[in-house]
Amino acid sequence: MTTPAPPCRLYVLVATTAPAALIMRRGPSGWWHLLEWDLRAREVRPGAWFRGTLYPRRCDLSPDGKLLGYFALGHGQPPWDTYFAVSKTPWLTALVAWHTSGTWTGGCEFASDNSLKISASIDKQPFHGRYPYDATVGDLTLDWTYRDLQNEYKRGWRPLEGQPERLPPELREAVLIGRVQPGGERALVLAHTGTDFQRHGIEGVQVSYLREEDDGSLTPLPEAAWADWDSKGRLLMATWEGSVKIIERRSGTWAETWSHDLRDLTPAPTPPPSWAQAW
Repeated sequence: MTTPAPPCRLYVLVATTAPAALIMRRGPSGWWHLLEWDLRAREVRPGAWFRGTLYPRRCDLSPDGKLLGYFALGHGQPPWDTYFAVSKTPWLTALVAWHTSGTWTGGCEFASDNSLKISASIDKQPFHGRYPYDATVGDLTLDWTYRDLQNEYKRGWRPLEGQPERLPPELREAVLIGRVQPGGERALVLAHTGTDFQRHGIEGVQVSYLREEDDGSLTPLPEAAWADWDSKGRLLMATWEGSVKIIERRSGTWAETWSHDLRDLTPAPTPPPSWAQAW
């Protein structure tokens, strides 16, 4: 009997000013794959394959979704062992790169003008390439929970308090954040229950999602490995089983209106296009 491959792990970065997202897919073991998610056309287009380790919770998309700031642990000789870099999505060709002191990194954040702030134990100057916008290196934060959730905070999620009676018992000690649906009144809730590298989860982070209903109750979303609203108020989701979905409110109920299966992909690295190799 053939043993089925373990499900891939998915994480999504969503652009703040464009209908675009980047899917970061781990699997098989030791491999990552980037895919461009066009939210307007409802299409997924493949990009780079990478053998090494990416840290999606410490990455960021530029507001228009065209640039990726990423942290990687590769198999190269220093300084290509651990580094922060900027590439054009959905590729990983480093147009500029900074060497880091191991994995002591916080993350990065693009501003509206594409200026970049990196929080890490990192060299102040890039060892490779150049960045055509402003780039600053800030101190490393030791608030690991904030680091785990920093991408949500960038997109408008906020801490929640006084929620225990609405939560399942196993989530009542969790760190809670929420984001109200654009154009709506109800929130999506994320419960952060810690870090466990022995369990399924991006960077070992354990999260659960719940959707607030019209009566104020919270409906668990057990299939969601990642979820967020897009600018139109649609629920975007990456599942534990390895698919991405769009879920919309139709006639008073939530309905899946699109999905794309990302299971059973085999690493097939291809050279990046010429436009991804230069500014």
